[in-house]
Amino acid sequence: MLLKIIRIVLVTFFVLALLATGTLIIWHYTHDDISPPVFVSDYDMLVVHASADDEILRMGLRAYDNMDGEITDRIMVKSVSPLISTSDALVTYLVFDEASNAATFTRTIRYLDYHMPRFSLSKPLVYKVGDKITLLDRLTAEDVIDGDISGRILLTQSTVSNTTAGSYPITVQVTNSAGDTSILPLTIQVEALSASAPTVRLNDYLVYLDVGQTVYWRSYINSVQDPLAANVRVTEVVCNTDEVDMETPGVYEVYYYYIGLSGETATVILTVVVE
Repeated sequence: MLLKIIRIVLVTFFVLALLATGTLIIWHYTHDDISPPVFVSDYDMLVVHASADDEILRMGLRAYDNMDGEITDRIMVKSVSPLISTSDALVTYLVFDEASNAATFTRTIRYLDYHMPRFSLSKPLVYKVGDKITLLDRLTAEDVIDGDISGRILLTQSTVSNTTAGSYPITVQVTNSAGDTSILPLTIQVEALSASAPTVRLNDYLVYLDVGQTVYWRSYINSVQDPLAANVRVTEVVCNTDEVDMETPGVYEVYYYYIGLSGETATVILTVVVE
C-alpha cells in the first residue's frame, strides 16, 4: 500500500513538472522577444551622389520589431561594397531590437557622379641634374567617394636617373575603397640648365578633358620668365600638340617650348587625360 502511494506521488510530481515545463515554453514564446526585426525599403535601388553620407544612404528604409514597434532610428550602415558595375555598389544595413536580436538588409545604390580616382599636379615634374626626385610634394590623388587618397599613390614603374639629363617615363597608380584603380603614365624631365635658363609656367600640369572637347592649348600658359630678357610674351612659346587625339580616350602630352637669350630651351609638359 505504501509503495502504491509513493508511486502515485512520483507520477503526480512528474506530471506537474511536465506541465510546468510546457508552461515555461509557452511563456517564453509568447512573452520573450526572440524574433529579429524586419526591414522595409521604398527602393530596390537608391540613387545618390558619390559623397552621400550614412543619413542619405538610409533614405527610404524603415525597420520594425514585433515587440518594440518601429526602430528605424536604430538602423546603421554596416558596409558599402566595392563597385559591382560601372557605378553601382551594394550597401548593407544592420539593426538591433531591445532584446539584441539583429537583422541585416542589402540593397543596391547607384552613384550619379562617380568617376575613377583622379590625379593632380601642382608643379611640373622637372628637376635639375643632382636633385632628389620627389613626387608626393606635387602629385596628389582625389576620389569622389574617399576624398584625398594621396597616401595610397604607388609608383609602379620608374627608370629615373637624377645624374643624367633626359626624359624618363614613370607610371603611378591609386586605388579607392570601391576597388577602382587609376593608372597614369607621366614623364619626369631631368635638366642640366644654368641660372640664366628661361622658365615656362602653366596654370595646370595635368588636366582631365572630355572626348571631343574643343581646347585652346595656349590658355594653359601662365607666364614665361627669361633672366636675360624682359617682358617675354606667352605668344613666343611654341606649343606642340601633335600627339593629342581629342576624339580618342587616352593619356597624351602637350609640349611647350621657349628658347631663351642664353640659347637654352625651357620645356614643360601638360599631361592630358581624355575621357
